[in-house]
Amino acid sequence: MSPLRERLAAILASGLSNDALRHAEQVAHIAAVLHEAFTAAGLRCTIVGGSAIEIHAPGVYKSGDIDVVIDAVRAANLEAGTREVFEALGFARQGRHWVQRDLFVEVPSHDLSDPSEVVRVGDAVFRVVTKEVVLADRIVGFKHWKETGYGEQAIDMLAAFGDELDMKWLEPKLRSEGSWDAFEALRELAQSQERVTAQSLLALLDRLRAHGGKP
Repeated sequence: MSPLRERLAAILASGLSNDALRHAEQVAHIAAVLHEAFTAAGLRCTIVGGSAIEIHAPGVYKSGDIDVVIDAVRAANLEAGTREVFEALGFARQGRHWVQRDLFVEVPSHDLSDPSEVVRVGDAVFRVVTKEVVLADRIVGFKHWKETGYGEQAIDMLAAFGDELDMKWLEPKLRSEGSWDAFEALRELAQSQERVTAQSLLALLDRLRAHGGKP
C-alpha cells in the first residue's frame, strides 16, 4: 500500500465525525492527500462547494461529500489520470461519486474559472477556492433559489470573515448575479443581534423583490 493510501486509510479508520469542527479537520487532511496524489500525477485538485465552507469557516457547515475540481497541469489524459489516482488511493466508482468507506468524493467539473489558493491547515496543505467564492455561491443561491439554509450559512460566514473579504472580486461578482442587495441585507443581519429563522429570511426575500432589490 502506498504511503498516501495508508494516510487516507488512517484518516478514515474511525469514520467521518458527526461533529462539525472535527469533520472540518478531517476534510482538510483528506484534501491534503488528494492534493499530493493529483499533483504527482500532473493534475490539479481544488476543493469547492460545501467542503470549501468547512475549510474557510469551520463549524458553520458539515458537508455530506467532498466536491473537487480536477484539471490538467501536465497530464495528457485528464479522465484516465483522474481515475488512476482515485483507484490508487483505494476509491471505487459508485455513480457520480468516488467512494471509500463513508467518504464520498464528487468531481462536478474539470474546469475551474473561480479564484483559488493553496492553504495550510495544521500540517495539511491543499488548494481550495477562496472564501469569496463560497460566500458568493451561498448568497446567489439564497437570492435566486430561495434557499434559506444558504442564507443562514452566508450570515454565519459573514460573521466569521468580518472585513477580511476581497471586495474587488466579490462586489462585481454579486452585481453580475443580481445579488448585491442580498449581500448587503445579509451582512446587516450578520452584524446585528437579530434572531434569524427560515421565516425571517423568506420575509427578507419578499422585501427585496418588493423594493426592486433594496432591503
